[in-house]
Amino acid sequence: MAKTGRPRIPINWDQFDQLVAFQCTQEEIAAFFKCSVDTIDRALQAERGESFAEVWSKRRLYGKIRLRKAQFGIVERGGPGAATMAIYLDKKIMPEENPDRMPEFPPMAADLVAIGNGKKTFAQFSLASGYPLPFIQQEQMRSFGFDEDIARLLLGSRGYGKTDYVTVLGVAYDLYLNCEAKLHLNKETASTNLIISKSKTRNAALIEEIAKALESNGVELDKNSAYIIRVKGLVGKDHSVEAITIKTSMRGRHPKRVIMDDPVTEEDVSPAMRKTVKRKYDEAYKLCKNILVIGQPAHADDLYAELRTILKKMEVPHGTIPQLDADLTAMLAAGVDKVSVEMSYHLRVPVEGSMPFANIKWLDAYPNGESVAFMDPSDGGNYTALTVLRGLMDGVAVFGKAWKRPWYHCVDEMLVILKQRGVKRLCFETNKHGNQPIDQLHALLAPHQIGVVGKYSDSNKHAAIMAAGSYANLIHLSRESDKAYTDQVIKYEWGAEFDDSPDSLARCLEWIGYIKGKPRGIK
Repeated sequence: MAKTGRPRIPINWDQFDQLVAFQCTQEEIAAFFKCSVDTIDRALQAERGESFAEVWSKRRLYGKIRLRKAQFGIVERGGPGAATMAIYLDKKIMPEENPDRMPEFPPMAADLVAIGNGKKTFAQFSLASGYPLPFIQQEQMRSFGFDEDIARLLLGSRGYGKTDYVTVLGVAYDLYLNCEAKLHLNKETASTNLIISKSKTRNAALIEEIAKALESNGVELDKNSAYIIRVKGLVGKDHSVEAITIKTSMRGRHPKRVIMDDPVTEEDVSPAMRKTVKRKYDEAYKLCKNILVIGQPAHADDLYAELRTILKKMEVPHGTIPQLDADLTAMLAAGVDKVSVEMSYHLRVPVEGSMPFANIKWLDAYPNGESVAFMDPSDGGNYTALTVLRGLMDGVAVFGKAWKRPWYHCVDEMLVILKQRGVKRLCFETNKHGNQPIDQLHALLAPHQIGVVGKYSDSNKHAAIMAAGSYANLIHLSRESDKAYTDQVIKYEWGAEFDDSPDSLARCLEWIGYIKGKPRGIK
């Protein structure tokens, strides 16, 4: 005779143990598995030979030990939150001194009791998707990425789950909530997400994980391909989720949210790639103001460096989630590059690096007095760069200007600068121009008592700039200098798109004898 009765409710014991360790009550655990406390008790007795009360009491103590260890670790390390934690521990451990006040402290993970209309919390959604219960900081990262519709920057230590809990589960949970809103409130769902990463392989993996998370939580999909997800019932031409690479055109797309997931990585921080990434960010922002950029610093002049000063940002450095922290001491002992560790885990970009003028000094104003100047001319396409220079007690003062036009279209503005800065002698690089410009400039400048000479430079340009960079600590660049000139100098590196300004500076130092060169053909 066939057995009758209600089928047994399956209990995932790994999830069960994790919930107990995170201090969930018996009732909360039962609510998570959508059954009664008695049902779980019977399952425990049958499958593990223990009662619910025994397991809950024992494993809950383990969770308390882990939590207390993490709390004391915050106090010992100091920094943000240490004082608050110290006060909390004081009240928790010695409550008799504060009898009228119960200690308050946020849980290790989000509330696990279902929210309105039976919708799952993010913690429930994560567990159902096959991911570990999120730490509260991971929930905070997700909230930062999805609770506002402005441009934001999220920087987090390597291994902290930014991609898992923000890009994958964050997008999936947002779509889930939209579907629930449509189901219970009869509201149309219109959440469309565009993910931008550096490779098709990564995009395919992200789409696959988002689709799995949605289906694991009962969301039906109309379309699920390598780079596209479309939730059933979505109206409109944009997909629920689409993933493209940095080099893919955004034409024809109109997403409600854009996520740039690790657009800059240590493996490729060439000037050309950094420019491509910045161009893609600009293109995305014009398309959608709700844009989230996620990653870790990789270069002193990458997209993150620029956005750090202008966007709302959240930074989650090493030490914020101790349970996930890598052993950096062992990593350094094994020979991992210290600069890489600083950027990937502490989110710090060292000042010193490959850029020769990284340690240049600054002047608020160029000092008055007699000066000399050097012009690196252009016939169009690149920059005409002018360096004005005079000696200081501890080096040289520099004022610079760069024009994106041929030198002969800059002479009127140049004359104003030469007179204003007290220039008595101008050197013009004659490499491609011969001596005719010297005669033209002499006619223009002689009435103002400014002499003109020509200089032919046959030394390697990059070598000359690097030689000048070795004296960066003696160069004092005026903040009055033109931005184009300043940017080209302080951001110069091998392969830079424009090197006219650092070349002008290096040749000027060569000319006055600060660095060695091969000047010849001086008129």
